Amino acid sequence: MCTQTKDGGARPWANSIAQALALVLALALLRAIQTRLWQYWFGSTDFQETLPFVLFTLGSFVVMSVGLIGGCVVRLTGTPWRELGWQREGLAKAAAWGVLGFVVISANVLVWSLAGGATARPDYVSPSVGRLLLVAFFAFGVAAWVEENLFRGYLQPLLAKRLPLQVAIAVQAALFSVAHLGYTTNLMYFGSAFVSGLVLGALRGRGRSLVAPYVAHSLLWMMAAFGPTPS
Repeated sequence: MCTQTKDGGARPWANSIAQALALVLALALLRAIQTRLWQYWFGSTDFQETLPFVLFTLGSFVVMSVGLIGGCVVRLTGTPWRELGWQREGLAKAAAWGVLGFVVISANVLVWSLAGGATARPDYVSPSVGRLLLVAFFAFGVAAWVEENLFRGYLQPLLAKRLPLQVAIAVQAALFSVAHLGYTTNLMYFGSAFVSGLVLGALRGRGRSLVAPYVAHSLLWMMAAFGPTPS
């Protein structure tokens, strides 16, 4: 990434943190635009089995998954994919931890929903194959892919170079929560996102595979196949 300097590398680390914060801000702005367009063009933030919505999802993938992650996080900062946490070693074990993480963050979302006064039973649907595929593409290819690479893959290890791991996890979780300003104004959602960020950060740990938090986060988004997407 950045070259070392005579002062022990303080300036390159500060520059890297500035880059990371700029990327978090870029994500928040892109998500705000995405959410507004989603609501304006399609009337809600639910998934729709229409060609315009498929094109909208593909556009989100190109801009956020390819542009922000591939273009900025990887190419611009010079961070290799392996350094972000994409490792083949222990893949099955990491996936299993991801499933466990999904159970934990699902419970977290439920607790915060109840704390926010949500008592009505959600209107669950029996998804078609088309809806399942559409949600799966968005879950694994856009939402979880972008946030896990940026927050747990790039930002958390960067913070952990100068901060205790627990502090680094807490800071990235806080930024992860704040970055949802472009998606919702529900205060309970920010609390839920913060705790989920802690769990996902703990799954990543220091130098562990990104597969576990990625699987957990993607599976959480897959729940949108069975009901309207919360906002």
